Amino acid sequence: MNHYQSLNPIHYSTQDIHASERFEYWNDVVLRHCIPAQSKPEDKRNFNGELNVRHVGLIDICTVSSTMHFWERTEKHLRTGPNDDLWLGFMEDGNGELVQGGRGTKYQNNSLMLYDAAQTFKFNLSGQKNHLIRIPRHLLANRVPNIEQLTAQVLDESRPGIIPLREMLRQSVDATYDFSNIDFAERFTKSALELLVLSLEVQDLSKVAIERDLYSKAMNFILRHLCDPELNLEKVAQAHCVSVRTLSRAFARHQKTVMSVIWSERLNASREALKSGRVTSVSEAALDYGFTDFSHFSHAFKKAFGISPREDFKKLSSS
Repeated sequence: MNHYQSLNPIHYSTQDIHASERFEYWNDVVLRHCIPAQSKPEDKRNFNGELNVRHVGLIDICTVSSTMHFWERTEKHLRTGPNDDLWLGFMEDGNGELVQGGRGTKYQNNSLMLYDAAQTFKFNLSGQKNHLIRIPRHLLANRVPNIEQLTAQVLDESRPGIIPLREMLRQSVDATYDFSNIDFAERFTKSALELLVLSLEVQDLSKVAIERDLYSKAMNFILRHLCDPELNLEKVAQAHCVSVRTLSRAFARHQKTVMSVIWSERLNASREALKSGRVTSVSEAALDYGFTDFSHFSHAFKKAFGISPREDFKKLSSS
């Protein structure tokens, strides 16, 4: 559903449904607004549930209050009912268990944890005010490259961002903010997502430290091998015995890519060589720093510095 098609909260309850039909009704309601999955109640005869769906800017908040029930999303569901959203569970007053990606975690009051609709999972929950927040994948995946490895674990509230994020989510349900104001709703959502991204980036501090160290080492390697025309992402990763993905993630933390750094540093070094007189021609500067295509070098140089290398060389030589 488009977030702006329905700005008013949607409410469902089994209260007025015959006991024998409650879970079938509940199953239809939850799957309609959440994720296609196989589900069953712990006690079908005594099942009760309420679901409130609220559209807040870029996200949906589904608040579940129910007796214990179980969901399982299988390979069949992935094939027949794909759903690429990421979900953030905020168990304000509930308990249960989530298993996904070979990891399992039990949660209780005030827990925050992620799960991924693009992967199979097993999930059970009960209690009051269990908030399931639907987040379009692109809002997180581009900023947290390894996010699929962070599902099915309770997020550590000692990390920055978790406590204020939890309070924002609590207020988004309890407070009477005017989320029909689209600008306010989007700003509220973006602020909450910034807190989530911050907390996810530092959930595993040892991994962050390793990637920071890798970035420093890779930068030094690049600067020492600028003259190599075959210097590229794969070569830098191989030199440090890591995968291309790991190296790319280390650079992504600095909003950079390996190849953009290589090009930028080559251009800076070639210009410095021209300026200092270490080379006697533009072609020598290009060749010394890994450029084999002179027209490409000239175009990139002008784009970077606003002047062609020949014009810059003449200007530097005459000064």
